[in-house]
Amino acid sequence: MPGVLGYASNISVKDLLEYTNAKRRDSGLSELRLNAALSAAAKLKAEDMFKNQYWAHVSPSGKEPWDFILSQNYDYIYAGENLAKNFNNSKDVVEAWMKSQSHRENLLSPNYDEIGFAVVNGVMDGYETTLVVQMFGRPRTASQVASVYEEQAVLEKEAKATAAVSERESSVTTAGVAGGAPSGEMSVYTPVEAPAKPTIDVTTAAKTVSAVFGGFVGTLLALDVWYSRKKQIRKFNGHTLAHLGVLVLVVASIWFVLTPGIVL
Repeated sequence: MPGVLGYASNISVKDLLEYTNAKRRDSGLSELRLNAALSAAAKLKAEDMFKNQYWAHVSPSGKEPWDFILSQNYDYIYAGENLAKNFNNSKDVVEAWMKSQSHRENLLSPNYDEIGFAVVNGVMDGYETTLVVQMFGRPRTASQVASVYEEQAVLEKEAKATAAVSERESSVTTAGVAGGAPSGEMSVYTPVEAPAKPTIDVTTAAKTVSAVFGGFVGTLLALDVWYSRKKQIRKFNGHTLAHLGVLVLVVASIWFVLTPGIVL
């Protein structure tokens, strides 16, 4: 089942790195250093998912995460990958990874020294969404370990890319041209021929309809209970059980719609 699709613009690599390292510190582990090669590999993976329209660790053509890492000449002893989509902020992404055993094992693994991120906006299955790719690694030789300067360079590059995209989108908006996706913090997927932007914001529409319908059903139930008590009407019968079953289904459906993104 697909997750709720949201188009996030407030997820940043800096925040993802800070939240990730905070979880590692809380577990008594060393912090991970941001690596340019792993970040580039993560960006390529996100762009490949948008280009080929898939949500998986292995592409339809059989390309694995390690292929993207090796393409950046990163020779590793250990490597791993976490994915996330449809989240609205960095903290929720990291918390979702922590709640999943396999993702948590990656995030808290003592086998990794370095990390790379990509936050990429694009269109998948006809809907705008944001993909987050997190790649881990331990280089085979000490000379490959990212320095403090490399980490700072990656963050500065991210900030410049975000600023450039924001300025470009501001110009497009001023000119009255529709389109232009809000920027992700690490890298932004901007295809030459961008898919048409959906007419309706599915996320907002789904949440609005769910909230209105849930409120309507809840109000009817409250009125029914109040009236039944006032008139001392006993209503527990076969129909009541059926109605309660429908109400439970409605509540479960609303919960599913309002649930944030999913991880892989």
